[in-house]
Amino acid sequence: MPAVAPLYWFILALAILIAALLGWLLARSRYSAQAQQQRDALHAELNSAHTALARSQEQHRHAEQAQQHSAEQLQSLQQQFQAALTRLTSAETENRQLSPLQQALQQEQQHTRSLTTQQQHLHGQLTAAQQQLQHWHSRETEWQQLSDDYRQLQQQYADTQLAHERLHTQLQQEREAQAEKLALLIEAREALSNQFKSLANDILEEKSKRFAEQNQTSLGLLLNPLHERMHGFSQLIQNTYEKEAKERSSLETELKRLQLLNTQLHTDAKALTNALTGTQNKNQGNWGEMILEKVLESSGLQKGREYFLQAAASHIDEHGHTRRLQPDVLVNLPDNKQIIIDAKVSLTAYVRYTQATDADTAARELAAHVQSVRTHIRQLSAKQYSDIEGLNTLDFVFLFIPVEPAYLLALQQDNQLFDECFSKRIMLVGPSTLLATLRTVANIWRNEQQNQNALLIAKEGGNLYDKFVGFVSTLESVGKNIEQAQNQYQVAMKQLSSGRGNLINRADKLRQLGVKAAKALPKEYQAEKTDEEENAMLPENLVN
Repeated sequence: MPAVAPLYWFILALAILIAALLGWLLARSRYSAQAQQQRDALHAELNSAHTALARSQEQHRHAEQAQQHSAEQLQSLQQQFQAALTRLTSAETENRQLSPLQQALQQEQQHTRSLTTQQQHLHGQLTAAQQQLQHWHSRETEWQQLSDDYRQLQQQYADTQLAHERLHTQLQQEREAQAEKLALLIEAREALSNQFKSLANDILEEKSKRFAEQNQTSLGLLLNPLHERMHGFSQLIQNTYEKEAKERSSLETELKRLQLLNTQLHTDAKALTNALTGTQNKNQGNWGEMILEKVLESSGLQKGREYFLQAAASHIDEHGHTRRLQPDVLVNLPDNKQIIIDAKVSLTAYVRYTQATDADTAARELAAHVQSVRTHIRQLSAKQYSDIEGLNTLDFVFLFIPVEPAYLLALQQDNQLFDECFSKRIMLVGPSTLLATLRTVANIWRNEQQNQNALLIAKEGGNLYDKFVGFVSTLESVGKNIEQAQNQYQVAMKQLSSGRGNLINRADKLRQLGVKAAKALPKEYQAEKTDEEENAMLPENLVN
């Protein structure tokens, strides 16, 4: 429509111009004066037409500019639509990529829940260890009662002697009772025998007339069950007597063995007491190391892998002297760290303290016991196990006292003993506290092994997946090669037997032409003769 308006105005102006010219030509001859006026009017109208034409051209130019602007806006909208379509495609791609991310997030959340569960499990184990530690503290009274073992052994020996006398008296009474039972059984057997005899006599007397005609066999059938019962009863009495005799002999043997065991127990207890409380400290040390090894075995750690006994090492001090250091136990920790444990026995003064009969002696022996523990602390601090080359030990060394009551008594008597140990980087432990610590170490090793196994499983899983991908690719190649080989086989079979001009037909023609061969093809590969071939082989007159 904007392009039609200038044309309309142009036609209108042209029509006005023509009309003006015609009017001027008609009035020229008649009105010359008016002609000039009309000419002026015509020029005015012509100028007006030119102005209208210029205006229409200006409007046409504005319309073209508006159309161009609309085209630019349309192109801009198309570009925006294309950009929006691109963003939509990108969003769909990101949405497709979001699913693996969500799966990975779920796996991470599951792993987090697993770690939380593992943390709760470790917390539960720690709580259990604390409860066990409290349980061991609650059994402090039982451990203290172990100091009275020697006196209890003496009392047990006296009780055993009394029990032996009681059992001997009981055996004598049982013998008398068995003799009385045997006498009663014999009397019962005789009474039953007399009763059976009386019954038989009565039966014989009552039935003598009725069974007078019966033979000896019928009488035997009547008396044999009675005889068999009497014989069985006699055999039962004999077996009972023999069984009681064997039981009495076995009881005497057990009593003698019990007496020998009591004597041996008394001797062993006395020898153990003399060995541990004597002047030979080496025996005490060996006994302490044995108790330490028992605690290590109960902790769940593996000997030779997670702990080592008597691991010897050398150390050169600042003066250039070589010192040989040999801790009792070296416990390995993850991250190539170690714990050193040294067993020290303070038993002599403690035993004298438990055997003291008055308060002064008990106080003196108790002070000696604490001093013995303090001496062991100083000796262990002077060894400087942490200076051993190649060891990455913790900041402290465990000093193990194998007797729990002696360990607790020393800590109760001297409150500064623990602080002194801490200042010398020594941890004083008993069997219960060391066992709880070692079991915690065992749990740490178990978790470390589980983590290592998880890493190995992840690595092997990746290798397995890579190998599986390679196997799938190889299997696809094998399938393609098999298919290609099958196709080649079909082509070769066609060339051999089924195709036109195949090798079998050609070879058969050679044979028909007189070629001599020592071997023949299998039947399934022999060429079938057509009618034309058979006719070709016949003489020409027969064919006609």
